[in-house]
Amino acid sequence: MKAARFTLSLAICAAICCAANGQDLRVGIYRLNPPSTLKIEATSGALTWRVCASCGQSTGESLDLDAVGSQIAFGQSGQSPELFLTGAYRMQAPHLEPISEQFPLHLTARDGRLQIVATLPLEDYVAMTLTAEGGEMAGDEAMKAMAVAVRTYAVRFRGRHSAEGYDLCDNTHCQVVSWTKPNARAVAAAAATKGLLVWYGGEVAETYYDQNCGGTTASAVEVWPGNDAPYLNSHADPYCVIPRPQTWESTIAIADIDAALRAAGLDVPHGWTSLEISARTGSRRAARLRLNGGFPSGAEIAASSFRFAVDRALGWNKIRSDLYSVRLEPDRVIFSGRGTGHGVGLCQAGAEEMAREGKDFRQILAFYYPGTDVGAHPSMAWQTRTNERFELRTLAPDKDSDILPIASRLLAEDEQTIGWKIQFTVQLQVFPTLDLYRDTTGEPGWVAASTRGGVIRLQPIAELRARKILDSTLQHELFHLLIESRAKPGLPIWFREGLALYFSDQAAAPETVTETAPAAMTDTQIESVLENSQDQAEMQRAYLAARVRVTGLIARYGKDAVLGWLSSGFPAWLGDSNGAGAEH
Repeated sequence: MKAARFTLSLAICAAICCAANGQDLRVGIYRLNPPSTLKIEATSGALTWRVCASCGQSTGESLDLDAVGSQIAFGQSGQSPELFLTGAYRMQAPHLEPISEQFPLHLTARDGRLQIVATLPLEDYVAMTLTAEGGEMAGDEAMKAMAVAVRTYAVRFRGRHSAEGYDLCDNTHCQVVSWTKPNARAVAAAAATKGLLVWYGGEVAETYYDQNCGGTTASAVEVWPGNDAPYLNSHADPYCVIPRPQTWESTIAIADIDAALRAAGLDVPHGWTSLEISARTGSRRAARLRLNGGFPSGAEIAASSFRFAVDRALGWNKIRSDLYSVRLEPDRVIFSGRGTGHGVGLCQAGAEEMAREGKDFRQILAFYYPGTDVGAHPSMAWQTRTNERFELRTLAPDKDSDILPIASRLLAEDEQTIGWKIQFTVQLQVFPTLDLYRDTTGEPGWVAASTRGGVIRLQPIAELRARKILDSTLQHELFHLLIESRAKPGLPIWFREGLALYFSDQAAAPETVTETAPAAMTDTQIESVLENSQDQAEMQRAYLAARVRVTGLIARYGKDAVLGWLSSGFPAWLGDSNGAGAEH
């Protein structure tokens, strides 16, 4: 990404900041099923309407509206291409849920259908959307994180429906809006984060979110080709699977799948008899499916197109995500999967768990949108420098850019040591002060760096150099990235951390990695400390125990076997051992 992306003109910045600080949004209602008739009744006082913005007003207790071509028919003989309506009202369309509100309405007609647009303040929109999209989420900090994500999404994609005369629709194409009274927690979360947005390089971020990522978030490019936003890369989400992994299974007759695909206009072989996953994404989600048998055999379909077609025809919970495997039985296919939704950005299940563990909304947003900032205004001072493997974000590029060749050298060494390569551009974010590092990352000052997704967040380089730990810190975090790129969701933290420590020590001084005296901690105890403790001495003892444990495992079973457990899972038969190599 070029540095130019990190500069906004004053005019653009002013427009964005204005939108974030109270401008109204125009929201399209009933977009999926625009009605041809509508009844609007006053719920308090009288309705007031005009047939043009500058026309005289009329009042009454109710209006019956019919779309006639591009005109709205109302009353005894009234007809107009548009209506502007105010007041407290209840509107009811045939076969649609009634809506009771008091936001101003603008109504037009097109092809015999009514287009209804409500104008509402941004913060009201946030509370109403949060009620629909995350109203059942546990944890106030998770709700606040969602409020910021919802607000940011609205500001970023404002005007998506400008050709249709409004900003956003009220369904899943944009964000679902609850037209009932917003719940109290949603109102409180919106108020507590009023005006706050997620920023990346001076631009409002694309804050996608979903219900459950299944333990691994998806990169944006997997879902929307061409979207290479660096803060929307795939990464493991250990929080998502802690309460309970969301697994699902659906059995669907081949005949029903065939009918659904044909109804969606997809090109399907006649008489196909089996289905297989022919390609997966970087997050191991299905990318393409092959239909075998019939004529012509071997036709391929994008997994996303397949899922939408099947769900649209057979029910939206039939195939809940693209993170699944398939097996065949006579005349039917069984899908076994994890998670719900596209998997990009904030995972609501993971955010709830982070809140339960005491993380605040800023930490939650930093985990799911790594490298971003949260504030009412963009941080315009961040700049970037890049090379073939890294993107550096810093406030002092001339001073900090010499970290790039160091990082490239260390990454090449780490990849050679561990046996595989990182397939994405690694981000390095260098903070100018220790206070800013602590406030942004939530890490204590004695933690020199931390990694979230594909972003390594570093204390000031001068500080790390003064302590003579710059190279070792970078090397450790790069080993973390390599390990996490293969780690199975739910893999113990102590095992992943122990591997990173083992390889970091080996790279620094291989002859010193001979410690075999067991630390007096079981795997469960190590895991508990690494998950929950903020005490430096206790954490360092747990780190030592994790390293000793992994050193013993590698000495007993070999490096390749132990690294293989990253993708296959830590063997249950090893038990909850005490110290290094204590299993029998």
